[in-house]
Amino acid sequence: MGSAPEEHLGRLGQFSWGLAGAAFPPLIRAFNAVTPGAEIPHLGLAFILLSIGVFLGGGLWSHAMGSEKPWKALYNGATFPLVFGYLAHVAVPGH
Repeated sequence: MGSAPEEHLGRLGQFSWGLAGAAFPPLIRAFNAVTPGAEIPHLGLAFILLSIGVFLGGGLWSHAMGSEKPWKALYNGATFPLVFGYLAHVAVPGH
């Protein structure tokens, strides 16, 4: 017999999973950069505010893309900083 259709994520679910996805690339980058016994670098206020903005943007992007499933919301959130980082890089004159 057929199975019941799966529930789609609501707005909060899309945003939350997208925010988590947007946090993955910088967390993985930080994990790979830190070595045992090394001092943790000082993060400035601008870096922290920009990171929070990117995380929130990943959540909003995931919702805007209509992520019905958690894996799709994670993917959309994770690609947000990569795609928009690239677009910001090529938009700077001289590159």
